Amino acid sequence: MNSLTAVLFEVMDKEWPLWFVATGFFGVGFFGLFVCRKRPVTVVLFLAWAVYGAIRQWAELNDPYVDQAIRSEAGLAYVVLSYASTGLGILLPPTGAWLGRRARQKVPPASS
Repeated sequence: MNSLTAVLFEVMDKEWPLWFVATGFFGVGFFGLFVCRKRPVTVVLFLAWAVYGAIRQWAELNDPYVDQAIRSEAGLAYVVLSYASTGLGILLPPTGAWLGRRARQKVPPASS
């Protein structure tokens, strides 16, 4: 591949930047964590939003035509941090709903 082709057909200028992936998924995850603690029903909304974005990101990272180009241009850190941030964005809202539900349940005192 000559240098002109490499300049014209870069991959990472068409992908989400890492700061956007990390802040977007962490933001949705932490906001969902706090909202779902008060209203557990909203977990459906936050999960739908996070799963849609994660599927889009994972599809790009596993595309047989661009996955090697992403790893060579952005490095392995981009791939690892993308998976980590999408995973946290999906796991934090259900965790908030679980913590909120657990806090609302009355736990009887332990008898001794």
